[in-house]
Amino acid sequence: MPLDAAPHSLAAAAWVTATRAAFAPLADAERAVGAQAYMKDVAPFLGIAAPARRAAQRAAWGPLAPLDPAGVASAALSLWSLPEREYQYAACELIGRHVPVLPATFVVDPLRRLVTDKSWWDTVDLLESEAVVPLVKAHPELVEVMWTWLADDDRWLVRTAVQHQRGRRADTDFARLYAMCDAVARDCEFFVAKAVGWALRDACPWDPAGVRAFVDAHPDLPAVARREAVRGLARVA
Repeated sequence: MPLDAAPHSLAAAAWVTATRAAFAPLADAERAVGAQAYMKDVAPFLGIAAPARRAAQRAAWGPLAPLDPAGVASAALSLWSLPEREYQYAACELIGRHVPVLPATFVVDPLRRLVTDKSWWDTVDLLESEAVVPLVKAHPELVEVMWTWLADDDRWLVRTAVQHQRGRRADTDFARLYAMCDAVARDCEFFVAKAVGWALRDACPWDPAGVRAFVDAHPDLPAVARREAVRGLARVA
């Protein structure tokens, strides 16, 4: 189902308009070709490097009034509906900018829709870091939603669930992390296996014994997951 791009309010429309106006003069057709190829043609690009894009966003968004949750959803969906990939990146970061005002229900809708639309590792991981990780931390009841995503057929929801504690460091719930990794430990789909490996690798500085025990208990762990976990263990040895 196509995402609804209709602005909820004049405030939401102003964020979209300001973003488009900021990006337009920075477009680089030659750079766009390379970026699109690197991202396996998941979307066309404007060809704006990340530092320049973020600087343009800061300048464009600075004078604007913060959005309420409905406005955040509307502006993000509107940006997401635009063809070029930089607008999806902007949508992720617009959400991240407003995380403190977002309710737990934002994860169920629209965040779930964004994770599963125009999906590739770039937007999925950016939505995870900008929104999923902080929202689950702020609303512990969302752990149940992560378990639901883990059991879904969509690889991107599974990937997000596995990694929903990334960056939590010593505050990671290691029992939950290992249980989630165990649930998909035999999944050889590359992006799921990579997520397992990264989750284990990130846990190494804080619970190396637990990661080693997990790896030893899963001899059939996909090679990409094992490689990342072992790499993390080597760094703390």
